[in-house]
Amino acid sequence: MLHPAPTNPGDLSGKVALVTGGTRGIGREISLRLAARGADLILVYKKDQANAEEAAEEIRKTGRTVQLIMSDLRKPAGVDSMFEEVASGLDQIDVLVLNAAFGTMGEVERMGRASWRASYDTNVLSPMLTAKGALPWLKRKGGVITATSTLGAHTAYPTYVAIGSSKAAMEALVRYMAFEWAKYGIRANSVAAGPVDTRAIDWFRFPEAVRIFTAKKGLAGRMGQPHDIADIAVWLCTEESRWIIGQSIVAEAGLLLGVDYDDWMDENVDRSEFAADEGGAA
Repeated sequence: MLHPAPTNPGDLSGKVALVTGGTRGIGREISLRLAARGADLILVYKKDQANAEEAAEEIRKTGRTVQLIMSDLRKPAGVDSMFEEVASGLDQIDVLVLNAAFGTMGEVERMGRASWRASYDTNVLSPMLTAKGALPWLKRKGGVITATSTLGAHTAYPTYVAIGSSKAAMEALVRYMAFEWAKYGIRANSVAAGPVDTRAIDWFRFPEAVRIFTAKKGLAGRMGQPHDIADIAVWLCTEESRWIIGQSIVAEAGLLLGVDYDDWMDENVDRSEFAADEGGAA
C-alpha cells in the first residue's frame, strides 16, 4: 500500500503546542519557532511572570494565540492544576514539548537525598505525569512529544550526576512512550544538547572553562546557542520527522566525535623531539 508524502509537512497551522519551560532559553526559542510554523501556544512557566508575559507578547505579535499557565511542575498538584487550566482555556494539545528542567550539581559521594530527589522529580516524574495528563488530547488526532535532554545523559561531566542520570532516565521514558503510544498515532523523541549558552551553564563550577572547552573541542568552533537546539526540537514536532520514532538526537556539534592528538601534542610535547620520525606508517 502506497503512502503519499505530506504536501506541507512542516506546517503546524491549526495545531496547539504545550511547551513546559517555554518562556526562556531554549524553550522560548522553541516556542517562537512553533509559532512561526503556525501553531498556537500554551506556555507553562514556574514563577517569572514578567518574563513570561514578554515572551507571550512576542508570539502574539506574529498573530498566534497564547495561553500562559504558571505552575510548579515538580509537584503533582502543579501538573494537575496545569491541565485544569488547559481544559478551561484552549482545550487542545497536538504537540507536547517537555522542556522544563532542574538539577543540583555535585559528585556522587556528596549528593544528598533532597538534591537527588529534586532532580528526578523535575526531570523524570514531572515529564511522565505531564505526558500522561496530555494523553487524552494527544489521542484525539494523534500527536507529537518532544523532550529536551542533555549530552550529560550520554557521557559524564564533572559534578553533573544528578542531572545527567535523570535526563538519561527521561530519555528511556520517552522511548517507552513512543513504543506504547504509537498505536494512538503519537510519536515521541528527544534531543540531547551539548553545552548551550544559557543560564544553566552557570551551574557548573567553572562556567568559563565549559565555554572555552566547547568552542575549542566542538567542530563548529563556537558555543551552542538556544536556536541551534530549538530548530532540531521543532523539526521533531513536525511531519518532516515522521520516520523518527523513539530516538534521542544528539546535538553537540561534533564535540565527542573524535580525538585530535594535535591538541595533546601542543599542550604536552615538544614537537622537535619527533621531527625526525614524522612520516607515514610502514
